[in-house]
Amino acid sequence: MKKRYLTTIAFCAAASLFNSCIEETFPTDVASTEQVAESTTALEALANATAAHMNAYNILNASSAGSTDYGYPAIMTSRDVMCNDFPVSKTGYDYFNNPWASTNYLGNYTYQQIIWYFYYGLINNAHSTIRTVDPAEASEAAKQYLGSALAYRAMAYLELSCMFEYKQTGVSNLDSKASAEKIYGLTVPIVSENTTEENSQNNPRAPFYKMYRFILNDLNRAEEYLADFTRKARNTPDLNVVYGLKARTWLEIATRFRLYPEDLSTQMSHESDSELQDLAPLGVSSAEGCYAKALEYARKAINSGVYSPLTQDQWHNTTSGFNKSDSQNSWMLGIIIGTNSVNSNYKNFIGNISPETTFGVANYKYDTYRMISKSLFEQISDADWRKVTWIAPEDAGKAPTAKYHTLLSDEIWAKAPAYTGFKFRPGSGEMDTYKTGAATDVPVMRIEEMYFIEAEALAFTQGMEAGVSALEKFMNQYRYTDGSYECGQLAGIDEFLDKLMIQKRVEFWGEGIVYFDYKRLKMQVLRGYKGTNHVASQRFNSILGYVAPWLNIYITETEERINIGIINNPDPTMVIKLWSE
Repeated sequence: MKKRYLTTIAFCAAASLFNSCIEETFPTDVASTEQVAESTTALEALANATAAHMNAYNILNASSAGSTDYGYPAIMTSRDVMCNDFPVSKTGYDYFNNPWASTNYLGNYTYQQIIWYFYYGLINNAHSTIRTVDPAEASEAAKQYLGSALAYRAMAYLELSCMFEYKQTGVSNLDSKASAEKIYGLTVPIVSENTTEENSQNNPRAPFYKMYRFILNDLNRAEEYLADFTRKARNTPDLNVVYGLKARTWLEIATRFRLYPEDLSTQMSHESDSELQDLAPLGVSSAEGCYAKALEYARKAINSGVYSPLTQDQWHNTTSGFNKSDSQNSWMLGIIIGTNSVNSNYKNFIGNISPETTFGVANYKYDTYRMISKSLFEQISDADWRKVTWIAPEDAGKAPTAKYHTLLSDEIWAKAPAYTGFKFRPGSGEMDTYKTGAATDVPVMRIEEMYFIEAEALAFTQGMEAGVSALEKFMNQYRYTDGSYECGQLAGIDEFLDKLMIQKRVEFWGEGIVYFDYKRLKMQVLRGYKGTNHVASQRFNSILGYVAPWLNIYITETEERINIGIINNPDPTMVIKLWSE
């Protein structure tokens, strides 16, 4: 990937980001750091570069795994195929089968390196702004760009931490190795704007108690700087995105402290560490207090009045459904992909998820249809208008009835197997020209997520009935045609969480969101069951009560070689694959 810098420094990239030094000679007539800081146009260019990195293409320029190297949208898909609800009709052209769905090549491979480099590349892009703007002397406009950069950095570290932190799997040879090497509680190395090359060569993984404070410190600053910011497009974080990121972060922390009370004690015991004094303390002493914070920030985003959940017509629109951020008021943050940013007819998000294209692979030409799992589909009520996003088994092989919404001819529609998803539409309804059809926006955060966070947080702060009431209200107001949704009799909080997660899994199918819930809540990945529509090579069940081993992502040995401070996760190729029909 070609990179351009606006400063006059020749430098070595931090070793945690790249394999080798980048030696560049810069022209002497370019803008200095001080000049950039004083130029709103230059700062906007830096901010746009950070937003554009979300669609980064060919970060590694590698032939192996290169078909999944198209930025954040590819990582979204990688996360979804690791869970329950994203099977594929055939694997011949499924670029995500290895390693994420079939759990092959889970150890030291390029796939993992793509994820690592993508996120640290995003962080490095954010640093271009963070290093440039001194908030003590900056204008309000400059501080707003700083706030957006801090929000992106916080999001990157939150997601990196969740994906690479090792959690117990129930597989003894993995868990015992993790215990012996003392990797429990370790997240990822923190590379800040002040990290030197020397620092980066021995930069250990940050413990969770430090990482949480680092992330929230960024978000606190972003909240201050973005208070009066009005953005031009939804690929730039604003104040409500910060609220959303805080809601996500506090929910992650709350769940951890509820399930692992010893981690709360650890967090509190490190609140006064001298090395952390530049980072704001969490300021909470219980899991309930963390849930209260998640509730507070989710409700702030909802109460902003800027966003509203998608309507039935918006969801099923055949030309703009899930591809246009500015026409769908539920989107808080998205990736905006223009025609000039579409680099391949098959290495793009729409080409790998939409059956209404002739480009890409998720269509009748390559029979790599993306489907919803049979078990989840069967839990969707006929009163839920989202259900016709996927082909019911009784309707497969036939012309579509009036209840479905599609761009396809009757003949092509009939080729799609049962459970095929029609959620994501090609841009402008263009099915054939990939430069147009793949030039879509991709959702990163929607207001609906805040409603689900609110319901979960209410259950742990005001009692389960409050959570039930919030979930039922959302479903009946925004998703059921007849107001008939009820959670029913619940034996306890775990049953409520199951009910909530069924609806969250349906809502965010294909958006890469629920991976974090699976890992956070220790949800069982269950693909091998009687009648499953997962292909045989992907029918793996994790152990009930533990995190699926393949959700603990391995740090490649390239990083270990250039950063001697790394203690890696156990190689998941040691994993025991459990399949039960």
